[in-house]
Amino acid sequence: MIDPGSLVPRLVSRGPSGRATADLFPGLRLRGTARPVGRLALFGVPLRLDVSWVFGLGLATWTFADAVLPLEAPDRTTGVYAAGGALAALLIFGSLALHEGGHWLMAHRAGLPVVRLVLSLVGGSLELGAAPRSPAMELRLALGGPVASLVAAVLAGIVHVALVEAGVDPLLTAVAAVVAVANLGVAALNLLPGLPLDGGRMLRAAVWAATGDEATATRVAAGAGRVLGIALLLLAVVASASGDAAAAIWSGALALTIHRWA
Repeated sequence: MIDPGSLVPRLVSRGPSGRATADLFPGLRLRGTARPVGRLALFGVPLRLDVSWVFGLGLATWTFADAVLPLEAPDRTTGVYAAGGALAALLIFGSLALHEGGHWLMAHRAGLPVVRLVLSLVGGSLELGAAPRSPAMELRLALGGPVASLVAAVLAGIVHVALVEAGVDPLLTAVAAVVAVANLGVAALNLLPGLPLDGGRMLRAAVWAATGDEATATRVAAGAGRVLGIALLLLAVVASASGDAAAAIWSGALALTIHRWA
């Protein structure tokens, strides 16, 4: 869920006529929310940005500049905090590409063609030209993204330690720490058990393996995703009532992103 995102790979099957259909996860249609980024490609696959990715970039910049970096590096100007927040946000939302790269690697190893990559608030979506053939393949595809985010968190953590040891400006060391923690958050968010998050695909794989019924597994995971979206909306209401604007906005944005993709 980032993603966002989703975030979760969107799986597309091909009918007898060769036309793509979303019959595996019919709720994961992009519905025109992605925007092309010139002729950019990632891992040789066309890359697009969902509108939630752009929104998240701005929201993250504000959050870090206003509430995080001043605590770690006090007495700086507003412009310096804004620049540091923008740098942290770009690194974090850029690392969502690594999250999708984990999914891409698993799809590539499984021999599944990748049609398109989309980055969003809770991660992104990987659009495949064929559906996973078994629960085990589905599970491996889902795990690829969170594992990649954990690797990104470890790398950012190593950079943070190196910067601290080198006596670099605390603002930069704080940016590295923020990137590490945020990637941990992306991995944790995507492990929540509900579509369209990776955890929802893991739940789907488990139910599919237990029942042998792919359609039932999809319904269960999609229902869990709807419950998760409602829970995040309730969390946004509670955070707003308690005066925590940042938590309220983030929870609400994540809930709406999950609801739109679910």
